Amino acid sequence: MLRCELGCFNRPWNQFELSDFLAATKAAGYALAGFMRQKGEATLDEGSPPGRAAEVKAEVEAAGLAPSTLLAGMLLGQPLDEAAAHFRRIIDVAAEAGCRFVLTCGTDNEDHRQSYIDIIRATADYASEQGVMLTLKPHGGISATSRELAAIHDEISHPNFGIYYDPGNVHYYTGESAAEDVKRLGNRAVAMCIKDNVGGRHGDVAIEPGTGEVDFDAVFGTLFENGFTGPCLVECLGGKTVAEIDESAKRTFDLLTRHMGN
Repeated sequence: MLRCELGCFNRPWNQFELSDFLAATKAAGYALAGFMRQKGEATLDEGSPPGRAAEVKAEVEAAGLAPSTLLAGMLLGQPLDEAAAHFRRIIDVAAEAGCRFVLTCGTDNEDHRQSYIDIIRATADYASEQGVMLTLKPHGGISATSRELAAIHDEISHPNFGIYYDPGNVHYYTGESAAEDVKRLGNRAVAMCIKDNVGGRHGDVAIEPGTGEVDFDAVFGTLFENGFTGPCLVECLGGKTVAEIDESAKRTFDLLTRHMGN
């Protein structure tokens, strides 16, 4: 049995059909599906037509997968009532789609840091009632490394808010080693984006995990030492065609199961 549930985001297949993503994810052995953009548009967001989230959930389940995570934007720097209402609509969509996590990216505008914190605080209880956990990933700016992530996590201090760790982004946005960075995260991680990077700061993350600079053995080792059992979703793969991406997904599944001691 795997230590963590494994899945994929649709990002590697975002120029193709959602059905291509779902079929390949299932065929490669994964159990979970996460949603970012598809053909230049959000798969789901606050403006999705009524019933669309339920349709996506049905498509995912028909493919033999479970919905996991929805990437979401925020109205940072806007009046809190408006921004919180907007984010609650996203939470509603995530819940209707069966997603257990809403994934946010923070901001590179330090002036909006307090706005981010205020929106999460204003919606975390509501999200918990809907069965959806709010999360933040490394993405430069206010969430560049575990130092910033831990500070925001502890300032918000809500049981329904956690860190969705992304080792590739730590390398990409800062040039720092995720193997060292993750040691500062403690037990704050609740999920993980599987992403590699080559070329240091502002390098290339659109590669197959295990072929770049991230030491996944060390990252997983530290996470497991701190009790991590959360889902791990692949965000980037190698390849350009559907067939090439599908094969990269299979190799990455094998890589992840080996790193988890299975």
